[in-house]
Order: sequence, then C-alpha cells, then structure tokens
Amino acid sequence: MGIRVTISFNGLDTVLSNMSTIGEKAGQNVQKQTEILAKNTEEFWKGATPKRSGRLQGADIVQTGELSFTLNNAVRYYVWVNDGHMTPRGWRTRRGYRPAKRRSHVAGRFMTEKAVGFIEQNILDYLARFLDGA
Repeated sequence: MGIRVTISFNGLDTVLSNMSTIGEKAGQNVQKQTEILAKNTEEFWKGATPKRSGRLQGADIVQTGELSFTLNNAVRYYVWVNDGHMTPRGWRTRRGYRPAKRRSHVAGRFMTEKAVGFIEQNILDYLARFLDGA
C-alpha cells in the first residue's frame, strides 16, 4: 500500500512575475541607498575635517559608482593632517639656517578613519531599506 501526495500551486505565474519585479526594483533601490550613504558620508567627512583656510574641506570629494563610492582628497598635506606630523627642524632665512627651539608632534585628526567608522556603523541601516524603495 502506498501513499500518494499531490501538490498544486495556484497562481504560480503571478508569484514569479512579482519576484522578477522585486528583483528589478531591489537593484535600483540598492543603488539609490548607496548614493544616499555616499552623500551622508561626505557630509560627515567634511564635518570631521578641520577648517582653517577651507582648502582641505573643499577638496573632500565623494565619487559614486553603481554600488560603490570613493572618498578622495587631493590636497598634498591631507595625509599630514590626517595622520599627524612633526614640526619642522628649522627654516632658512637670509642669514642662513635657523634651527627651531623645540620640535613636537602634532596629533592627527584621523578624518578618514572617522568616515570609515561612519560607514561601518550605518551601512546596515541604509541597505536594510533597499526593499522599501526609500
């Protein structure tokens, strides 16, 4: 004696068409959420960058791709402000080289690390909203 089990799906075509629509919208929404995350990261990064002349903050640029973005700052002394540096040993004058009275270490501001921390902290919140369409 055997048992026969029959499974029938009613409306399978509508389920498959809904899944394909969700797949298309999900890709667009992930790209949209990535752009929003990039814009908010840029605002946070500019806020973390010190402003003395404005040149350093003005050079903070976020370049957005499809599902990625790049943080870029082309100012040559960005690395020194970010990581810290030593004060100069001395400088040249008309009468020759004048040594500094003392040297010290200038602490870094770590703007890049703060921006990466912002991304790590918020990426799940942004990507969790990709099915909402917001």
